[in-house]
Amino acid sequence: MYGVLSPVPSVHLHQRGDRGNPTWKGSTVLEKDMRAAILYGPRDFRIEVRPRPRIEKEECLVRVRACGVCHSELHQWEVKEPGLEYPRFIGHEVSGEIIDAGASVRDFRKGDRVAVWTESGGYAEEVAVRFDRIFPVHPDIPFAQALAEPISCATNGVIRSRIGLNDSVVLVGAGFMGLILLQEIRAAGAGRIIAVDVRDTMLELARRLGADAVVNPLRGDAVAAVEKELGGGKADVVFEAGGMQETLDLAADLCRMEGKLVLFGYHPGPRQIKHFGYWNWMAFDIVNAHFRELNVILNGARIGMALLNAGRIDMGPLITHRFPLEAVNEAFAASREKPVGFVKSVIVFD
Repeated sequence: MYGVLSPVPSVHLHQRGDRGNPTWKGSTVLEKDMRAAILYGPRDFRIEVRPRPRIEKEECLVRVRACGVCHSELHQWEVKEPGLEYPRFIGHEVSGEIIDAGASVRDFRKGDRVAVWTESGGYAEEVAVRFDRIFPVHPDIPFAQALAEPISCATNGVIRSRIGLNDSVVLVGAGFMGLILLQEIRAAGAGRIIAVDVRDTMLELARRLGADAVVNPLRGDAVAAVEKELGGGKADVVFEAGGMQETLDLAADLCRMEGKLVLFGYHPGPRQIKHFGYWNWMAFDIVNAHFRELNVILNGARIGMALLNAGRIDMGPLITHRFPLEAVNEAFAASREKPVGFVKSVIVFD
């Protein structure tokens, strides 16, 4: 999904160890240049100075004010996987301000607050984006909360699940994406919603954001606890949003016969359906809630951002850790280690 960085002339900013202010090597920054974080290998982001993007007539130049650290990027930062080439210019959860617009752009102008969809290049001070991949952001919403790409993923997941009015829904995995899902599941007309997670802090947050009940599998039999909350039965719809083998297995155990099992979590590497015969016998309606078609992604972003602007989605409690560009490695480390209270890391540009 993320492009390999092509070599261009650059000036490097090398960090002293893992912390501290960067030191310049080479010439000073020119007005036409920008800072960007380039991933050179596992745990090795480097801050460089690169030419500002040039926009085409259907593009806008956006000054990046925030870029979220996505779970799908962690494996690129953590280990060198076969076939993964470096250096890489990643980052795709971008919001900011328009600073220039191409000749064919009619709906946006300089100074507009926007969220954008971009495949890469977000860990930089500026990014060029086509006009149809840009979404307005309400003035009251901080840039760090206006992350169109993850909101689009959650929105499309809920749309594809076809939740019925008053359906009972179990959400297995109440992390950042799960907590966006939770709010949209409520908006879609679900009945009783139960959040399942091993972190009590996440379960407390899930209650605040609309869960009717919460279950921690470390504190007892999760299947029995969910069935008790549902009056003795299993759920009409179960979202697997943990991205782990354990959450995949548990989600299947919580879904009723002919219920909807929604596979939403990101699963890098191999996974197994341990009891395929059981899945087959239960006649699950298995929903793959991942999306690759651009028009589908953009439609989800339009709907999701409209919900955010209308106050139907609250991203405020979900953005817990903010880092400057120079601390991008620390931002990824926090996303990997998940300290107590962690939900989401965001790179912010003041």
